[in-house]
Amino acid sequence: MLSTGVYSVKTIGSFSGGPYPRRGGPCIFASRPPVKVLIHSTQDSRVDVSEPVTAAEEKQRQLEAAEQPSVIAAGVTKKRRPGRQADSTDAVATFLTRRFGIAGGLAWLGFLAIGTLGEQVKTRLEVANEINGTKDVLDAPEVVLPSGVRYRDLRVGGGQNPIKGYLAVVDYIGTADGVEFESTRTRGKPIVFLYGSRPFTGGMCPGLEEALASMRAGGRRLVTVPPDMGFGERGFVLRATEHVPNKQGIIPPGATLVYDVELVRVSIPPS
Repeated sequence: MLSTGVYSVKTIGSFSGGPYPRRGGPCIFASRPPVKVLIHSTQDSRVDVSEPVTAAEEKQRQLEAAEQPSVIAAGVTKKRRPGRQADSTDAVATFLTRRFGIAGGLAWLGFLAIGTLGEQVKTRLEVANEINGTKDVLDAPEVVLPSGVRYRDLRVGGGQNPIKGYLAVVDYIGTADGVEFESTRTRGKPIVFLYGSRPFTGGMCPGLEEALASMRAGGRRLVTVPPDMGFGERGFVLRATEHVPNKQGIIPPGATLVYDVELVRVSIPPS
């Protein structure tokens, strides 16, 4: 049987047979680099010395021993088995499967399927209610808000109101003192933004956001925004973006803005 060790020696002559050196004898543990020693478990107890072990090799050997712990029993080296990994990334499914067998896992799968189906049914009902509740109006009265923003409904929506943090899809034509500065309808790309977020997207302004607050998805309004609820005395210049390279428009300082705006959709943002 063979076993391996590492020793630091200066003289090893007395290890080749014969008794071990006594204290103060010729075998001195001193400053030479470590050597690899192969000890033969025979009656002669011979020692075979190979090349010196460098500091890098010694450090690597210690790291490997720490990363791969082993158990030595009866002269046999056994590696420890790694811990058991979870069978599923879903902790609930894993627990139910281990506790109640495959029936528990299938029950949880059925619960998730019913929940998904319920969300689809809910979405379809919301769309149906939005369609059924949307209707055009004629000669609707103009509403004036305390901020000075005025609006008149052209179509009443049947969907959801905008909620802060929800996604809102808006389609509009905007004019400043009678001159068009942006038309998402002509461009064919509505504005999608988080309602209540800052900074504003495109030609959006505080006055338009205030008018959208009481709208429902599917609705359409004609909104008039005074300068102090629009872009004020600074004005604004619409610049091209990566998604809308042809965007351009100028809002002069102190301009009164008029929006023909439609709230297309309101939805929960993806997590």
